Amino acid sequence: MLNLSRLNAIKYDLREIMTHYKVDEAIARTVIASVIAKGSRISIATARTYIREQEKAGLVTHDVCSEICSLLDQNSKLR
Repeated sequence: MLNLSRLNAIKYDLREIMTHYKVDEAIARTVIASVIAKGSRISIATARTYIREQEKAGLVTHDVCSEICSLLDQNSKLR
């Protein structure tokens, strides 16, 4: 599960990743919201699967996917 005590920092980091790689704003908002929802309500594994699916669909690059997965691992409750 995602560490919700750091939710604002996680959102900020996700936005920074999206901005750095120049992901379209509409896609970025959707991906950020879905990653946070899945990571906080279901599991980190589900959020990682979701972002990998978005990579396969061509919405985000491999670098974006890698950084988001790394960020999720860093901010999970169970390590």
